[in-house]
Amino acid sequence: MTTYSHTITLDDSQRIALEAALELMIRHCDEQLANGPQAPFLAHRTSCEKILKKLIECTPNMTSTNSFSRPS
Repeated sequence: MTTYSHTITLDDSQRIALEAALELMIRHCDEQLANGPQAPFLAHRTSCEKILKKLIECTPNMTSTNSFSRPS
């Protein structure tokens, strides 16, 4: 089976929104799984947990600097 790897760059607000969406999806899957395992919620929950873990563990890169200081 062929698999692909994807790289994305997010700004701060996009990262916050993605984290909130993943947590919401995990809660939704938990609600659906309360009565036992069923597709696709178990797979979606697992994927969302893995993505959230990667998001939390990744090292942010600074893309801009403070321009409020006065030149020397």
